[in-house]
Amino acid sequence: MKHSFVILALALFFAGCTPQATLPQTQTESPKTPSLTSAQLNSYSYDALLHVATLLKENRKDIDAFDGFISAMKVTVNNYSDMIKSSVYISNIVRYIPLPYAGEVSNTTKLISKTALNLNGAADALDRYKKSSALFLEKFEKINATHANTADLAALATFADTQLLRDAHDLEIALEKISSSTSMMAATTQAISDALETTGDYLGNIKSFVGFNKETTLPSDKTKLTENKNSINAKITQLNQKINVLEHSAQNSARYIAKARIYSDLSLELTHQF
Repeated sequence: MKHSFVILALALFFAGCTPQATLPQTQTESPKTPSLTSAQLNSYSYDALLHVATLLKENRKDIDAFDGFISAMKVTVNNYSDMIKSSVYISNIVRYIPLPYAGEVSNTTKLISKTALNLNGAADALDRYKKSSALFLEKFEKINATHANTADLAALATFADTQLLRDAHDLEIALEKISSSTSMMAATTQAISDALETTGDYLGNIKSFVGFNKETTLPSDKTKLTENKNSINAKITQLNQKINVLEHSAQNSARYIAKARIYSDLSLELTHQF
């Protein structure tokens, strides 16, 4: 009897040490819920687009002033052309002095044509940018801030990223082209001015070569040259300021547009998944 009790005790001991079999789960795990809801993402996207709309409205006055600036630039180019044509002395001296950018622009006629072409290109680029800006603002005003639609936010963010920023970039390039050719005009005008003021053998040889004496230079030539040079330099300063404003605005807009696209794309994914 005692022997049987010992055997039974050992059996119970080892049975207690044996790991229990894992019972199969009868319930499935609930799916993980996203940390951000579609409504929250839409709110973030809307706020980012609101910043873009605010920037566009703040810069509207500067952008609208571009029309007048381009028109004024055309007047400056025409005055530059008239100065060269009206002064026989200047038009002849231009042929023989080593003007800057000679490899890129061989003569003043090409320089004037190039600048005029750049101005026309800038006018077209400005028109496209103004239209895309107006369209963005129009679409944004239709979006309800409280109940923003995911699809509408995604469409507007995509439009801003692909169309608005592209038009801003095209306008920036067009303005830089004007800056480049206008700088050539300024450098050429400075070279002419230096030639008129120089009394060395080099200028004397030029005057002799083209058949003019020192006294041939008229006071009106210097006056026209000074006025033209001052006008060009003033326009270059204004142009660089406008380019800086556009670059700053485009950079800020690009950051907010990128955020808006990320938020709206995530919201679209959540909408399709849940």
